[in-house]
Amino acid sequence: MGGGSVPGGGGKSANFELNLVPFIDLFSTLICFLLITAAWNNLEAVNAGAPPKSIDQRDQNDIPPEPPPDKPKVTLSVTLHPDRLEVAEDNETKPFPHVNGTPNYARLAETLRDWRTKYPNRQDVVLASDNRAPYKHLVKLMDVFIDEKFPEVSITLN
Repeated sequence: MGGGSVPGGGGKSANFELNLVPFIDLFSTLICFLLITAAWNNLEAVNAGAPPKSIDQRDQNDIPPEPPPDKPKVTLSVTLHPDRLEVAEDNETKPFPHVNGTPNYARLAETLRDWRTKYPNRQDVVLASDNRAPYKHLVKLMDVFIDEKFPEVSITLN
């Protein structure tokens, strides 16, 4: 009785080595994929109106506390739809229909200039986009914001 044989197996040996290297490669790849997708799931919602918080306690002690604001901050937002732009100053919304299939950039620039005179210290705008709106219009809107001195653009889905 030597190497042990499988009963009814025709004398084949039951001793064999399972190559674990492919399984280890598969599981390491799956773990990397799991970690990467878990990190991106946390980036779904970003609070565009909140200032960044410092983790280091030394930074918080060096910065004097900000005085309380005199009046509530007005939200300036532009929503891109496939057929129109909606420009909103808090709850006051104005629709700007597209001209020849493209957003009315000149009218938007005029509104941004009005906002610049009303709110001279503001540099932030929230840009919301419909999923069906073309990406090239979104990029062009960002260019218009930067040209009109609103470089802090927060993008959100509608």
